[in-house]
Amino acid sequence: MSHIRIDSQKALKKWSPVLENMGITDSDRLNWMSEYAEFHSINENAYVNAGIQGMGAVTAPSIATFTGQTYTGNGTPGSGDVAQNLLPVAMKIAAQTIGLDLVSVKPTPGPRIELLFIDFRYDDVNEDGEGRPQVFKVDSTNINNIKFGLTMSLGTLGIRETTGGLSGARAFDDFTNVTAAASALTSTVPSSYKNKLEFLGFSRIDGLPMYRAFRQANAVGSSQQSPYTSLNAFVDSLNTFNPTQSIKTQLEAGYLGGTAAGTVTVELVSALEDHIPGFSANWTGASASGDYPMNRDADDNSYAGVIGPKVSTKSVAVGTIEVSSALRRTEIEDIKANTGMDITQKMESILVNELSQTISKQIVFKIFEMGTLNRASAPTRSGASIFDLNTSYVSSGPGGETTHAVQRKLITKMVHASNFIATEGRVGPAQYAVTNGGLAASLMDIAGYTINPLKSKISGSGQLYPVGQIGDITVYVDPYMKYNDNRIVIGRKNNPDQPGIIFVPYLMAQSISIISEATFAPRMLLRSRYAVTEVGWYPHKQYMTINVTDASGFLN
Repeated sequence: MSHIRIDSQKALKKWSPVLENMGITDSDRLNWMSEYAEFHSINENAYVNAGIQGMGAVTAPSIATFTGQTYTGNGTPGSGDVAQNLLPVAMKIAAQTIGLDLVSVKPTPGPRIELLFIDFRYDDVNEDGEGRPQVFKVDSTNINNIKFGLTMSLGTLGIRETTGGLSGARAFDDFTNVTAAASALTSTVPSSYKNKLEFLGFSRIDGLPMYRAFRQANAVGSSQQSPYTSLNAFVDSLNTFNPTQSIKTQLEAGYLGGTAAGTVTVELVSALEDHIPGFSANWTGASASGDYPMNRDADDNSYAGVIGPKVSTKSVAVGTIEVSSALRRTEIEDIKANTGMDITQKMESILVNELSQTISKQIVFKIFEMGTLNRASAPTRSGASIFDLNTSYVSSGPGGETTHAVQRKLITKMVHASNFIATEGRVGPAQYAVTNGGLAASLMDIAGYTINPLKSKISGSGQLYPVGQIGDITVYVDPYMKYNDNRIVIGRKNNPDQPGIIFVPYLMAQSISIISEATFAPRMLLRSRYAVTEVGWYPHKQYMTINVTDASGFLN
């Protein structure tokens, strides 16, 4: 069914009245639920009403092959009425699952979906070690020693590190020279570029060292003999690498940052994750490559750098959750007689709530997983993440701290992490926070807190729920987090084509009803088929987990 295509605007116009009557008013949820409703309607009609040719002349019904398919007396296809319609149940699950407020949704018309992502990288060559990129990152079995040597050398030269770059001077590394780590680099522009690399700084995302190789324009061979002239012959002093060996081979035989290179992996640099201004300014500059535009001579004697796309796909297969109900005829009769309740319909609501809670918990678990992954590479201070809060500083400080001051400190940490997400994720700041009831109460006690103004017609017991806003961050309480689980995860809800977590619904509700041979009472099986997955480049950069230590209870 992956070939199915629908008109999103027509689907929105068709299904919006139904969804709005269910209490759905959020534009984003209306859009994806309308798209899903159209997919579901097509799928359901495909397997229930297959082969229906038209209304026909409707007469007394007889047993048909498909449930709900009515035949005329002569056996020709009849009205085609549908005996059961699962779409209302599916819409109820989708509307009641609060966790879907936290992630983007990409409905799929089939049990598997192919998601395509594009990255843009400096240069357009193979990464197999045979290509000759001008800008590249290096990973190695000795990478920690290499990074230490480079950092020490930058300090000796007085060169400042910026996010994904350098400032104050240019740095050059000779990978054939064995030196002490503190003097591995030089800021003097070399007279010969053979075996010389320009160190550009550490990658913003993974911290790997980035290098620029010197590459002669119009070099066509290693010989100056015919048919090549001396103008386009390969000149050793104008090139970092020789023409006969791969970059990988030459680097592994040398030293980087004053340390043996080890087993090397060469990677291209993402233009979206690590911006290198020298690439478009022809590497002109004094305090840093690309710190001013190139002059006419540099422009006339150089070619523009190349940025090429890298296309990747991720195949996502949906999974299944399911739950069933069991009733006895005496239960149905007695409950109806004593309470007036239709227990059969009530059991359907219970099953819907069970599935929606499961989906929400799985989404929250995935968000915390991504936040913890990003926290592992976040900046640290005294061995802990700079976004963590330990309130022990109150008792060890000079005094004067109040509960509100400590609570305000927690907000500062959250805003700090939100800015980090905006800077590192390159999409925007955090939009929501999920935590336990205790920390949520602390957040609700500060100035600037706004109570949640939204009231939904649909609610489920034990569900994740919003309690209000602090600035642009909506605070949610996870009722399944224990009160001593003092973690806060903040994140943002991006579009399905942006990095982050997405929910991929295929069939939100499949229902199978039977009459039990043992009890002669109705039984129902309700199941959902969907996927919760991370997509895009560095999706964990859209989330951050904050650990709060409050042994003395200063926050509450």
